[in-house]
Amino acid sequence: MLLPRFISKWLAVLRGNVAPPLILLSTLLGVWAGMMPGWSGLHTALVVLVLVINVHIGLFILALGVGKAISLAAAPLLYHTGVWAHGHLAGLLAGLSSIPIVGITDFNRLAVAGGLILGPIIGAVCGLVLALFVYSFRRTMLRLNDKSEKFRQYYSKFWVRLLDRILIGKRTKDVNAMFAKAKYIRKVGVVLAVLLVGGFLAAAHFLQGTVVKEYAATALTNVNKAEADIDTLGISVLGGDVAVTGLQLTDPKNPQQNQLAIEKMEANANIYDLLLGKLVIEKAELTAVRFNQLRQTPGTVLPQPPEPPVDPNKYQFDAQKLEKYVKDARKLKEQLEKLRNWLPEGKKGEAGQAGAPADANQPALAVEKAPETYLDYLSTRLLTPATPRMLAKLLVADKTEIPSTLFGNSKIEVTNISDAPQAAKLPITMQIKSYVTSAVLKAVADYSQGGTPVISGTFAGFDLSKLKDLSQDAGLSFQSGQAEGSFQGTLTKENVDLTIDVSLKNLQAQGTGKGVLGLGVEQTSQVMQVLKELSTTIRVVGSPTAPRLVFDTKGLTKEFQDALVKAGKERAIQEVNQQVQKQLDGKLGEKLPEGVKDALKQPSTKGLTDTLGGLLGGKKKPEQKQQPQQ
Repeated sequence: MLLPRFISKWLAVLRGNVAPPLILLSTLLGVWAGMMPGWSGLHTALVVLVLVINVHIGLFILALGVGKAISLAAAPLLYHTGVWAHGHLAGLLAGLSSIPIVGITDFNRLAVAGGLILGPIIGAVCGLVLALFVYSFRRTMLRLNDKSEKFRQYYSKFWVRLLDRILIGKRTKDVNAMFAKAKYIRKVGVVLAVLLVGGFLAAAHFLQGTVVKEYAATALTNVNKAEADIDTLGISVLGGDVAVTGLQLTDPKNPQQNQLAIEKMEANANIYDLLLGKLVIEKAELTAVRFNQLRQTPGTVLPQPPEPPVDPNKYQFDAQKLEKYVKDARKLKEQLEKLRNWLPEGKKGEAGQAGAPADANQPALAVEKAPETYLDYLSTRLLTPATPRMLAKLLVADKTEIPSTLFGNSKIEVTNISDAPQAAKLPITMQIKSYVTSAVLKAVADYSQGGTPVISGTFAGFDLSKLKDLSQDAGLSFQSGQAEGSFQGTLTKENVDLTIDVSLKNLQAQGTGKGVLGLGVEQTSQVMQVLKELSTTIRVVGSPTAPRLVFDTKGLTKEFQDALVKAGKERAIQEVNQQVQKQLDGKLGEKLPEGVKDALKQPSTKGLTDTLGGLLGGKKKPEQKQQPQQ
């Protein structure tokens, strides 16, 4: 074959027995696959279709090259067609995303969405033109063969066919074979398609240790804002089992240690979602969960955005810093900064987004970054709310050592953990139940409205004697007591605004430092001797890393004043009882009747007349009720 392979392929199509409809399909599928940049699930589906349908493989490859050339030459056209498709055919794209294998395609890549629309159109036009040309050429050859006996004899000679094969390429034995009945299903192709799907599953199995593991580690790194490491990641595509070992999350503020380490996690994933490129876990069980462990090598920390400034005048009341009530304020700030990395983003405004609405009723479309170079048109993605690709419906971490005296060894249950909770719109719940204390914490983050979630929950069994980290400035030191209550508000990376209703029972405390509410340490201790129960509201506002506490000062002052008055009365009664006891033990006691003397010796906080039982006329007898007349 002396002619270039490209030309010989076209001539082989002209003189072969491929039916015109198959020529149309071969060209359509090839151009369609070529015009979509990269490789995706839709490309895989098209290749399987090519193997099953008896299309011309050579023509498909040639059309694939033509499609790639068109995509490079018309990159801006693909980009703008993709923008139009997302504005007018969002339902179609959503439907394709729900088809196994095809759903792995990233339709948010605008050139891919554009190729999805323009590919079959341009491919059908090219295939139709080629099919008509081939049909016309073959009809001409057939007429020439029917009219010329010399041509028919010449065309059928062996040495002519051999020379033709060497110089030009493959052809049919005679002209009539060009119009042979077409076979639309390739039996061998069915076997190859099965092997291809099996190879895809095998690749998914063998690549899970590299590609899938790197994707999972990258996703966790972006959430953690610091390096996330995974030793092994095993996914059974057919069984849906997922196993992860050696998960480490670097502490962004201290790269030498991990803020969280999990030795092993076992879960079962949904197979259908795996074929859509998603990891949906029904239940995950964690073992050996540890906090603040040293790393073998320091982890990489991602650039941190500047912390938004806190406006002290935003709240029209005296908001005191949380650090005032904690001994180790530095340690508290570090823990709050770790927590901030896992908080949701606040609701962003619409300003500053690129794109323009197609009409007054169409929402504006935005891109991650406007194309700056010609090839950027092929890689630019649409800026849309993140689609959940990873979801754990139930996560159980049993016997977890929580670095808190209130909880210690605990059981943690979390539901609906996702890499895009705003898009999933599922309520995230968390329950922490201690094994060593009576503490229980339940919290819910409601994403049903989208945007900023509403945080709510309850707590109970908090042992106040465990609060050993209160500073002298707190004004109180608890010896015992139980706290319970509820909370509600918002909590994001930028801002916290929580209202906490707390109830304290069985209080035993004493004043420290300067006391509370300006009472001084002595009066504070006197109040706490009487005040055994207390209910109040506390509001936490400001930045998550430097929150401020707002107390119900008016209500607390009233509670403390009443307790102080009660404490004064009790102290006065105790003094009277002591003086009476002293007199009764002296000469006065010999002159009193025994009944009165015994009554006076009984200590009482109700007053002297109550103690004497009305002997001095201070207590009236209850009136007898008259019997109703018959």
